[in-house]
Amino acid sequence: MADYTIFTDAAADIPLEWYCRYDIQGVSMDYMLSEETNTIFPGKADAEENSDCFYDALRKGEKTSTTQATPYKYIEAFSPVLEAGNDILYCCFSSGMSGTWHNALLASEMLKEQYPERAIRCVDTLSSSAGQGLIVIQAAALKERGMSLEQNAKWLEEHLQNMNHWFLVDDLDFLKRGGRVSPTVAFLGSTLQIKPILTIDRNGKLVVAEKVRGRKQSMKRLVELFRISSDFQGVLPVVFINYAGCREDGELSADMIREAAPSDVRVFITPLSPYTGAHTGPGMLSVCFWGKRR
Repeated sequence: MADYTIFTDAAADIPLEWYCRYDIQGVSMDYMLSEETNTIFPGKADAEENSDCFYDALRKGEKTSTTQATPYKYIEAFSPVLEAGNDILYCCFSSGMSGTWHNALLASEMLKEQYPERAIRCVDTLSSSAGQGLIVIQAAALKERGMSLEQNAKWLEEHLQNMNHWFLVDDLDFLKRGGRVSPTVAFLGSTLQIKPILTIDRNGKLVVAEKVRGRKQSMKRLVELFRISSDFQGVLPVVFINYAGCREDGELSADMIREAAPSDVRVFITPLSPYTGAHTGPGMLSVCFWGKRR
């Protein structure tokens, strides 16, 4: 049985130490900032610095957008691994938010013709950012325990709906531009200081779950949702907290989660990738963890 390499993409947010520990590989993705193309290479040490610069630019009014990872990106990333004799397990950004998933499948079919003896297994995580990252490190842990490629992929697909994403945003205009909230909701939210709590639903789509007035109350609500929904039985006892240019809030949330979590749970904070942050804007704060069904 061939060894296999675990891949993800730039929509996943994983602290650098986990990339190094499990030798996780990444597919790069591009975003535009003021008409300049920038590439995100997963697992690079300068991720936090680049993230801070990105959100500072958005606060100054610079415009941003993203592009899907093309089939060529996948072929470029996967080919050396297949050439070396390894199979691939790829944990992909949610198909409910991007067509990247379909490009990954297209590239996989093309590569299978070139490397018929190799296996490429793509898993639609129906997740993004820190939630996607947690799924990736769980896959790496399962591989370390001796699970085969197919067993690992099957386990992930059976447990994807247990990944919980809860987050808040600071500026509803970014969600309005993406069609996630109506112009009326965005206007009233800004006027009344309503901070919606968002989640990723069972179809991998971003939806508004609750509306809370004030950022402090919203942050407390994230902790409450963690308290009532988390369940680490059979999975790595790890929580990821994402922040978009608001590290102090990320650290405060981490402290609050640690107080609410069982003693064996480890809490990490990580900057939100510009690829996802382009759609949420600066000030986004999330708590992602394994738990009850979405």
